[in-house]
Amino acid sequence: MTLTTAPRPLAIIADDEETGRLLLAESAEQVGLSPLIFDSGTEALEAALAYGAAIVLLDVEMPGMDGYTVCRRLRGEPRFTTTPIVMVTGHEDPTAITLAFNAGATDFVSKPVNWALLPRRLEYILRNAATAERIERLAYFDPLTGLPNRQRCLETAERQFAQAARSAENVAVVYLDLNSFKRINDTFGHSVGDAVLCTVAGKLARAVEDLAAQPAHVSLARFGGDEFVILLRHEDARTLALRLAEKCSAAFKEPILHEGLEFYSAPSIGMAVYPQDGRDVATVLKHADTAMYQAKTAGAAPIAVYVPAMSSRLRDWLELETRLRRAVQEERIHLLFQPKFHLKDQRLSGVEALLRWCDDEHGEVSPTRFIEIAEDSGLILEMGSWVVRAACRQLRKWLDAGFAVPVAVNVSGKEFLHGDPARVVELEAAAAGVPASLIEIEITESVLVRDSAKVRHALERLRQLGCRIALDDFGTGYSSLAYITRFPPDRLKIDKAFVRNVDVSASDAAIANAILSLAKTLGIVVTAEGIERPSQLEWLRARGCEEAQGFLLARPLAAAELEARFLRDAAAGSGQPQAPCLKNRSASI
Repeated sequence: MTLTTAPRPLAIIADDEETGRLLLAESAEQVGLSPLIFDSGTEALEAALAYGAAIVLLDVEMPGMDGYTVCRRLRGEPRFTTTPIVMVTGHEDPTAITLAFNAGATDFVSKPVNWALLPRRLEYILRNAATAERIERLAYFDPLTGLPNRQRCLETAERQFAQAARSAENVAVVYLDLNSFKRINDTFGHSVGDAVLCTVAGKLARAVEDLAAQPAHVSLARFGGDEFVILLRHEDARTLALRLAEKCSAAFKEPILHEGLEFYSAPSIGMAVYPQDGRDVATVLKHADTAMYQAKTAGAAPIAVYVPAMSSRLRDWLELETRLRRAVQEERIHLLFQPKFHLKDQRLSGVEALLRWCDDEHGEVSPTRFIEIAEDSGLILEMGSWVVRAACRQLRKWLDAGFAVPVAVNVSGKEFLHGDPARVVELEAAAAGVPASLIEIEITESVLVRDSAKVRHALERLRQLGCRIALDDFGTGYSSLAYITRFPPDRLKIDKAFVRNVDVSASDAAIANAILSLAKTLGIVVTAEGIERPSQLEWLRARGCEEAQGFLLARPLAAAELEARFLRDAAAGSGQPQAPCLKNRSASI
């Protein structure tokens, strides 16, 4: 059997006198180190950079590069921050001692050296260095991934920027943020999230290592949470960093595997370059973050390189967020109601509450835009509560007028994960004095995909209150029979993307037929969205679709207009409110 022992840590020794080199090497061996000896500072520096060192012993006066210069060069490298460097010299004057410590020396040994005492002194220095290294790791390294943390990244960036200014180089800052990582934490717990983060760190570290052959200074740090930063110093830093960003992005095309689960959490990546995109660390980091945010919101390319126009767009986004927050607080948003009709007899079956915002400066703001802002800022919780409150108040008015109209409200995944939609419905329905059974909750498939205990519990509580659950935009997200059968909704809403050409496209017709067949088997009501042509309506009616909504039947209406067109006439007459006659209807659309 062959026994192998771990290699002993290295002591790099540089002295132009052979006797001094040999005696220093012997002292290093006595404390368990493996010495590498050199007669010049240049060779010692190259060895230390190539192999690392547990301690460095340097004579001050050597041909070529002196000990002070070697010490300064080593201290300029992050990995030698706590490495003990001992200066050995025949000069004992205060100036020499000051120069040694100013260069970054840990200790100073005067010649002639007390060789009997030196091993004990080296032991003491190494013990202190080990303690200092532990303290530094706690202060400057992320305990989960082992990567440098935010503080170390900022300090490294300051050094790299300063070096780049001296050497006419550039420093690229690559800012990475994981998409959908919070969903992993919320759904599977922080222990799984931590495991995924460690895998992510490993993938990024391997991508960075691939640049080792390039004459570039590269460092990777975990900047916080699910954010990572890569610094790259080189005369052509922009080109190399873009290549690195593409490599990082490609590394996440394959899923992350953990205990039989597959996770897709590819990063959005932003890049900015010193000095073109800023003259200081804070500015360049801010611009790299801005570019990352652009990549995240653009929904197309996962990598964005900073251009000044991005800052303007971000300012516009933040300004609009501020205006939206104020509009919600001051109730300067409002609801419209889009009717839904039974296809069999065209009776009104209910309405969908749609949130609208007309800003004093920007006019009508697209719901797609302000909902995205609300979800990104966390305002969606306050906004969702307002929608339920407004819907319940309107229900109260209709009930007082003799109209019992079911109202559907949309609830986002963030409201399920970070809020309590069942509690909101319970409180607002009680405050308005309306039955919760008149409130239908519309969710998207992504909410079911999360499959977290919190989401399931919230849906069960809503059911217990009497609310119906509708699965909106069905077929466009993560459709799966498993999700539907695990928690079957009361209603499926076929997305307008499939309804648009259902009467002329064989593939869309096949998808719609499959959804209708599935729903019939499971006893789920189907509502088709986006009806704009009579031929679409007839196709759906012929195949047993129960309900429909769309501009052909009625556009979203204010409460007063809805009452006038569909509620009051029905209440005054003998029948239920009905959709307008569809004959020759297309001419008026």
